[in-house]
Amino acid sequence: MRPVLTFFFDALKPSSLRFMPFLDSFRYKRRMRTELGYSVTCHPTMYSGVHPDKHLLWFVWKYHPTSSPFGWARAFQHLGFADTLPTRYFLHKYTRMFREPNSAWFGVPLLVNLPLRYWPYFDVVEDRAWDEPGYLEEYPTIFDVLRQNDLGFEVVGMRRGMGDEFEQLGQHQFAEIRPWTYFFLGSVDSYSHRYGQDAPETIEHLRRLDRLVADKFGQYSQRVSDFDVLVFSDHGHTGVERLVDIHQHFRQHNQDLHRFIHLIEANYARFWFRTDGERAVVERVLSSLDGGFSLDEDHLRLYHVCMPDRRYGDLVYYLDQPAIFSKTIWGFGRKQKSMHGYLPEHPDSDGVFLSQRPLTKGTHVELVDVLPMVLSSLDLQIPNYVDGSVRWADHHVPGQPEEDWTAERA
Repeated sequence: MRPVLTFFFDALKPSSLRFMPFLDSFRYKRRMRTELGYSVTCHPTMYSGVHPDKHLLWFVWKYHPTSSPFGWARAFQHLGFADTLPTRYFLHKYTRMFREPNSAWFGVPLLVNLPLRYWPYFDVVEDRAWDEPGYLEEYPTIFDVLRQNDLGFEVVGMRRGMGDEFEQLGQHQFAEIRPWTYFFLGSVDSYSHRYGQDAPETIEHLRRLDRLVADKFGQYSQRVSDFDVLVFSDHGHTGVERLVDIHQHFRQHNQDLHRFIHLIEANYARFWFRTDGERAVVERVLSSLDGGFSLDEDHLRLYHVCMPDRRYGDLVYYLDQPAIFSKTIWGFGRKQKSMHGYLPEHPDSDGVFLSQRPLTKGTHVELVDVLPMVLSSLDLQIPNYVDGSVRWADHHVPGQPEEDWTAERA
């Protein structure tokens, strides 16, 4: 068994490695093919080794009226005059105060631009952190597998409110070397959303993170002579060039978006229909919305997001890069300089995968490969339900050139 040292960067895209000389010095580089969705989709895929159609986490919110934390909001269904942004902020804080603790990364987010009368239809999909026991109902995560095999691991940086990476990682000491050490660096995503990943502020931040990782790697190397190191990210980032007001688009067709049960994400609009007439109206309005398309059955199968029920929508409209929706459940989009969640085949959607151990040929690995590769290094059996593969090369010819990992897919 070889100990495994892992550094995860949320949203680091391949081209940004030119600003990170230590990481760029890794000999073996691959582009990371992401999933169709956001972080709530990518993390369960990484940690379980299965695609979303198995782990069933696709968006932060799901349609589930029986478990919604906002059941009390039914009292506001006929009090439209009280449904204002200040009221929503107050009632959201009230809900979080009295709901059972939710330790997931997103907790219970505020549904900013969704009318209160629709809040009781929805529940959050995550009720605990990625590394907590039983995070997924049907599949054990890598953290669960290590617990089941009595192998120790250490997670550093995956806690909000505990300081940034420079505090959490910088102060960490390798008092005991465990089989798996996992450093979580989440700030690249927030910097990218705020400034863009190519902006001077983000570039300087990337350089600081590179020095931090180099320092931790050096400290670990002094304690362990033979180990595997993995550096990877879950997706890339794309600059935002256009805001789309879907509310206005519906008004232009003499329809009120709030007439329909819906959730508007950054680049997804999801609808649940009570009648066939509602579906017909929404499909007609969306057919004239430029820049995207409704996901059909072929898309759902291709991207492994076929779900067993309507929890994520009866209709899901996808808005393609470089556009995002304004007036979403998250906010108004005016400060978003960059976004992710676009089709996995877009080169800008790619993350990175780096190793100092030889990898099999190819320009890409996938998120589902993370779990089997870590388990392989730790000499643990890989479950037969896993969708990913072990990408360590069995043999490597010295001097054989690496493929151009920066090459974009045709």
